[in-house]
Amino acid sequence: MSTIGNPSAESSNSSLALTVFGANGGTGAAAVQQALTAGHRVTAVTRHPEQFSQRHERLTVLKGDATVEADVLGAVAGADAVLSALGVPYSRNPISLYSKSARAIVMAMEHTGIRRLIVVTSSAVDPDGFPATSLMKQLVGKYLIGPVIHRLGRTMYEDMVRMEEIIRSTSLDWTILRPPALFNKDAVGAVETSLRPMTAQFVARQDLGAIMVDETTRDDHHRETVYVRSVDGRPSIIRTIWDDAIRKK
Repeated sequence: MSTIGNPSAESSNSSLALTVFGANGGTGAAAVQQALTAGHRVTAVTRHPEQFSQRHERLTVLKGDATVEADVLGAVAGADAVLSALGVPYSRNPISLYSKSARAIVMAMEHTGIRRLIVVTSSAVDPDGFPATSLMKQLVGKYLIGPVIHRLGRTMYEDMVRMEEIIRSTSLDWTILRPPALFNKDAVGAVETSLRPMTAQFVARQDLGAIMVDETTRDDHHRETVYVRSVDGRPSIIRTIWDDAIRKK
């Protein structure tokens, strides 16, 4: 496990061209902002560019659907790295956004010769993704929180697994980030990363976006699945479930 400070403060000496899918979401918007702060050029891809409020001389906002191969091919052209922060609310209906977008993105990257890919799924796809520090927390997680989360997000997590399988089958320099519960805070802070699940099940969208950008300039996590968490900030898990799973519906 490693602890790093504000990832956005560790900008590279050279500017990269980054394509961000899911740019209108909380994590995607944070990744765009952190990439611009780090001096990179960004293509932000969204189906609703009119709703994207960020403006910058190094930012291009592109209308596109991450599941449509032609849209993806045009969006990644000239990129040094591709970031996917795509997400949907929990649903009982079948979900295919993650797997369909993975196929389209992989196809476009292989066609254009782009190597670096960073995607976000969830620690919930791992049956052991929520370790606890005490017996009571283990019992609550196993018999209360865990079943609620998996029941609400079953179809989403199933498709995330398909996405991960598609990406792992490629020869790309991919990194899969598995965040725990997401929340919002005012600024990017210190984060921890690990190749194994971690306790303290929260990461701020602002921190996750910064981690995504930081991964574009490092190579120690190539072809690795990485768990992440915020060092600062611990919101209520009940409030998090309400915000992400219930209020969005």
